[in-house]
Amino acid sequence: MTRLLHLLRHPVTRRVGEAILTLIGVSILTFVILRVVPGNQITAAYGTAAGDLTQEQIRQLESYYGIDKPPIVQYFDWLGGVLTGNLGVNTTSHQSVVQMTAQALPNTIELALFSIVIGLLLGIPGGVFAANRPGRFGDNVTQFGSLLALSIPSFLLATVLATWLANSFGWYPNGEGYKTLLQDPALNLQQMILPALVLGISIAPPVLQTTRTAILSIRAEDYIRTARAKGVPERRLRVRHVLRNALIPVVTMTGLQFGFLLGGALVAEQIFAIPGIGRQVLLGLNQKEYAVVQSTVLIIATMFVLVNLLTDLVYRVVDPKVRVR
Repeated sequence: MTRLLHLLRHPVTRRVGEAILTLIGVSILTFVILRVVPGNQITAAYGTAAGDLTQEQIRQLESYYGIDKPPIVQYFDWLGGVLTGNLGVNTTSHQSVVQMTAQALPNTIELALFSIVIGLLLGIPGGVFAANRPGRFGDNVTQFGSLLALSIPSFLLATVLATWLANSFGWYPNGEGYKTLLQDPALNLQQMILPALVLGISIAPPVLQTTRTAILSIRAEDYIRTARAKGVPERRLRVRHVLRNALIPVVTMTGLQFGFLLGGALVAEQIFAIPGIGRQVLLGLNQKEYAVVQSTVLIIATMFVLVNLLTDLVYRVVDPKVRVR
């Protein structure tokens, strides 16, 4: 009994419990919002012609789409299917959500990984550069550039870059039809570089600010002053003691940004014609495919929760202060 109580009070157990409650909340909220929005699968499929349908035809279509049952029954039917691995079917294309997700999710993960790498390559060196010149011209320029990058909407930056490169150099690889990394590695990398750059630029500012703040905070610690007084070389002090410890909060920031990209890459996927998980949600919304939207949003939420849970575990490994709590 004591071991059970200790296990229930463990921080990891609490985080898992919170994650499960979060997913339940997401499933309920998504289900309710979809049914509050005007229209349904019948109006989406038939448009204005839906007004010419007879009551018997409407009843048959409602039975076919599974929207003739009370909402609470629809919710538990869908949730029961999810728990058994049945995420539903796209009634328009007759393709299962599992198949759709298996095709779309790897593309989004690839885009997210590329974007994170670019964001870290821009953000960490920028944060180090700014922290080494606090309050000086270099710091101010870096801070201004970070604020500017954060202020530019992703859809605007993506549209401008795509239009400029296409008009000036005739280069727009995304117009050739999307190819996966296995189908055509060279073309896939060309198709990924622009959307990854757009998303990476939006990720870099929070990484930069986190790195800068962490470095300045660690430099004020007593152990840094002690190490400097003992004659530890400045370069070694900056790399092994300051930067190494400053990267700990960057781990958390990276996890949050990666989780965000799994569901927030919709704009880049739409503009650059990448068949990712975000476009799958948009397709489901346009067609009023309840099962597609509900299950895909739940998958995105699950990925986000898992990434954050993994980030929390990694944080506990790399930071002894957190590990002992």
